[in-house]
Amino acid sequence: LLDGGLRELWEESGLQLPQDQFSWVPLGLWESAYPPRLSWGLPKYHHIILYLLVVSQESQQQLQARIQPNPNEVSAFMWLGPDVAAAVATMEDGTETSRHLPQELPPSILIVELKEDGGARPLALPVSTLLRTTPTTAEGKERVSSGTKFALRLWLQHLGR
Repeated sequence: LLDGGLRELWEESGLQLPQDQFSWVPLGLWESAYPPRLSWGLPKYHHIILYLLVVSQESQQQLQARIQPNPNEVSAFMWLGPDVAAAVATMEDGTETSRHLPQELPPSILIVELKEDGGARPLALPVSTLLRTTPTTAEGKERVSSGTKFALRLWLQHLGR
């Protein structure tokens, strides 16, 4: 499990963690189907996803300096702090508002978008994009998946938040 998780980390982010400089724990399993609603059609993809928490001894700044995302795997990346992660994790599909939104969420967060030429550019992503839920119709709007929200809740529980 760990080898597969570390391979995915390397394939998507270019990060390789030295064996003696991190710890890890399995967080949980998630069953994923696409499309996410039967009203959109029968599932075309079905996966079981294992979420692992890997804690590096390196700082966020050290990891950021070494990250080299693969544009064939990802189109953008961001660092989420616990407050924004908690707001995203509490948004449930079928609801319009979260149960416990922090009072002072920033209006946007910095993301790094990968360009087609291999370069990268910083962009401000509205936090409202991260708070969207699965629509009732097959719209093309960006949102955080239910499985990722589940993983964020597990991560926050692990942190004791």
